[in-house]
Amino acid sequence: MGGTLKRVQQEPAAARVRPAGEWNTYEVVARGRALSLWVNGAFTSELAVDVPRGHFGLEAEGFRIEFRNLKIKPLE
Repeated sequence: MGGTLKRVQQEPAAARVRPAGEWNTYEVVARGRALSLWVNGAFTSELAVDVPRGHFGLEAEGFRIEFRNLKIKPLE
């Protein structure tokens, strides 16, 4: 399992990520073999994945992170 990053928006991360103590909104869309990510309404990246279906996980890179209001919606 792995992936290839296809596109990354050029907007600096600091401009789209809210400061500590404020909530950020992430939208992840899995369509076919592509995963797309939006952070606070701004397109961030698209990743090509090797498997078209399966489980997903949320994580942080070395920092404490909290999640709220998680919603999963099938695409039609």
